[in-house]
Amino acid sequence: MRSRRQSRTLLVSVLVATVVMPAAPAFANPPERVPVRWLEGTRSTHVVHDGTDTGPADPAAQVTAQVFLAGDTWRLADYARAVSDPRDPRYGHYLTPEQTRTRFGPAQHRIDAVSEWLRGTGLSIVSTDSRAVVARGTVAQAAEAFGTRFRNYTLYGIPFRAAADPVTVPAAVGQDVLTVTGLTVATGPPRPALGTGSRKASRAAVGGAVPTSPCPDHYGDTPATDLPLAYGHPAQWAPCGYTPRQVRDAYGITGTGLTGKGVTIGIISIGNEINALPDANRFATEHGEPPFAPGQFTAYVPADAPPEEGSGEFAMDVQAAHAIAPEANVAFVVGSRARYGDDVLDSIVQIVDRRLADVVSGSVGVGATPGEAPDAIGAYERAFQEAAVEGITVTFASGDSGGGGIDGGRVVDYPPSSPWVTAVGGTTLAIGPGNSYRWEIGWATDEVPLSGDGTSWEAALPGYQGKASGGGTSTVFRQPFYQRGVVPASFAGSPAMRTLPDVAALADPDLCLLVGETEYNVDDSLSYQVSNGGGTSLSSPAFAGVEALLVQEHGPIGFANPALYARPRSAYHAIGDNPAGTPDTVAFAVVKYGYVDLITPGQYADSNLVYAPGYNTATGLGSPTRQLIESFRRHPRGS
Repeated sequence: MRSRRQSRTLLVSVLVATVVMPAAPAFANPPERVPVRWLEGTRSTHVVHDGTDTGPADPAAQVTAQVFLAGDTWRLADYARAVSDPRDPRYGHYLTPEQTRTRFGPAQHRIDAVSEWLRGTGLSIVSTDSRAVVARGTVAQAAEAFGTRFRNYTLYGIPFRAAADPVTVPAAVGQDVLTVTGLTVATGPPRPALGTGSRKASRAAVGGAVPTSPCPDHYGDTPATDLPLAYGHPAQWAPCGYTPRQVRDAYGITGTGLTGKGVTIGIISIGNEINALPDANRFATEHGEPPFAPGQFTAYVPADAPPEEGSGEFAMDVQAAHAIAPEANVAFVVGSRARYGDDVLDSIVQIVDRRLADVVSGSVGVGATPGEAPDAIGAYERAFQEAAVEGITVTFASGDSGGGGIDGGRVVDYPPSSPWVTAVGGTTLAIGPGNSYRWEIGWATDEVPLSGDGTSWEAALPGYQGKASGGGTSTVFRQPFYQRGVVPASFAGSPAMRTLPDVAALADPDLCLLVGETEYNVDDSLSYQVSNGGGTSLSSPAFAGVEALLVQEHGPIGFANPALYARPRSAYHAIGDNPAGTPDTVAFAVVKYGYVDLITPGQYADSNLVYAPGYNTATGLGSPTRQLIESFRRHPRGS
């Protein structure tokens, strides 16, 4: 059994090798079977390496395996880079989905060869297309097909059936198989966690009168003189959420004449939130914004997706995109596990194969690297490269856990760590009187509650580590060409690796955009409520809204990172540092769950993030400005 450290080392070597696509080795005597790429160091191998073996799997149990096809990976990656690089003569020469499949997808005889091999092992073919061959059969048949034993494991209290040995395929189809999924699956629910109670519960016994937030319209309107001093001066009471107009004004969108008209933003969803559109329209109407016009919002919902009356993550995505680009169309694409066993991948593939959108926003992470990459990571990378070839811009939230770690090792979320995705980090944004942009700090907050008697803060400032923008340096993907000379070498490491995020937008839920959602109450009834959105799950669709404005003016921009990194630093707001403990330290007060908290943003070190002028692992290049938008105009104003 390999250690996790060994697993990580193998993952780096396998995945980096696949990214740079070395020449296939020449064998004097070709082997009968070859290992499948993209599988070492994934979540499946994590189960085997770190789980508890509980015995052999039932050989008669059913397995559904998705065998993803490689196609022409060399030429696809080369063309994806060419059409994305403003310096390349092929820049912007995008293809249709049909052209993409014809030029880079697997030939029919190769699809047939994979199907014939699977049938020969006794598996039945469920479906075939240019992306995958899906097969079903018993554990015994799958063991023969993929050269592995199947055993049962328990990891973190969850039972799994897993492929215990490295997965291999016949050499005759080795170059056709990109990756295989479905061999390792959870076979039951996790055991109930043994907890000690939430922090909210532990604070329930605190007594005393609680000051009430005045909810000022702007930051800086109302010093919190009724609270203890913070860093030697009164903190500010935070606004209780910004309106869409305030955010557009602060980021310089108002006055550009751009609204996203004619552009479609794709929202990746894994839930059929049926109130996403009614909630967005109600919020817009009540806050002086245009609701969606007939035909402006289209939901693509699979037959097996049950309706969800409660709104949440994906309804917020819709409203954030609509707030920035109110006339853009929205394609609400709900993924299904039915085709490929992965609902997020399915949503992405629907958009790419049918070109349902010009700009895409995803707020769902599907794994972390190293050590817990999704088994389908190779299929994701192929889909993202196809999106680039078709002129589709893909953004993903960078995550809300700072520079997280496993066993002391840093990890980054996937898909935002993909070199073919624009990773959007989060900020804390202060909007002042007149909706002016006052300052912006990386979303990496510490917080401390007011003491029970209201005379002091419960702990020494800045308090307890809170949530933070996801970011860091990948140990899997090499540094892409567009980051060279921009990301500090001290961040990228040696050899230089992919660093994230790329850009940022407001995300701090204590000082963020208002959203309206249908939510469940304590008694399980439903009601519409307006509250702060937040997290990088908001910053990603907000930045996608900005990209929709760029597409409206410029035309398709495809994979945006090369063009974004080519802009001067002045095209982005320079995100400030906020060292705690000085008289200039920024802090603000909010009321949460009926209690007053003091928030100190920008605490990078507490969140395993690193700050440097011009680029940091919380906010990347920075947040959008009017200059960034104007730089994408084909014909600058006044010309």
